[in-house]
Amino acid sequence: MAYQHDLIREIPDTALAGRFDGEPLVQSFSVALPRGRTGRVWITTAEALDVPGFGRPWVAARLTELRQERGARALNRALAEGLRLHASTATALSLAA
Repeated sequence: MAYQHDLIREIPDTALAGRFDGEPLVQSFSVALPRGRTGRVWITTAEALDVPGFGRPWVAARLTELRQERGARALNRALAEGLRLHASTATALSLAA
């Protein structure tokens, strides 16, 4: 699955901090899932600033890595709940929301 074309960048909204573990400033993307469902992936804006060339290609690459590592079903479940990414690839990417 090529995630880059399935990602839609969302407009930052500090009023939605409750969706993002209380983080007021995040970079979030909606993700098309099977059966017409939609998921979400996000990273704090502070962490995104540490990623050279941050954007859809970087997020898509992280999702592809997670799909290969954990499997499509586990990744889709995590996306449906809201998946947080981290800037450091050395840091284990958690599938926890």
